[in-house]
Amino acid sequence: MADIVLTRQKVSDGKVPRLKEWMSEIQNREDEAIETLKGGMHAETAFLEHTEDGDFLVYYMKADDIEQAYKAFEDSPHEIDKEHKAVMRDVLETGENVGDFELLYHLSNPEQR
Repeated sequence: MADIVLTRQKVSDGKVPRLKEWMSEIQNREDEAIETLKGGMHAETAFLEHTEDGDFLVYYMKADDIEQAYKAFEDSPHEIDKEHKAVMRDVLETGENVGDFELLYHLSNPEQR
């Protein structure tokens, strides 16, 4: 079974526009971004959560082995990954996962891509 992970990280005050700009750039560079997933990631989805406590970047990730996928990202030679790390250092308060999510179930339709 694949690893399914949800993370939540606090966005620094005033940094949401920069985060949105970067996420838009990732979409515009989709082929390049998808190439980086070949390190073991099946899917990655980013959300922006707005709360009374501030804004949070929330990621859904699916990988064969999430630890291996994290390592592939850290060791990535891809320019877009290097840029992503720099933007995340700029826009996130600490980069620390502040969510505590327990996976209860995950379904995938085998007839869909």
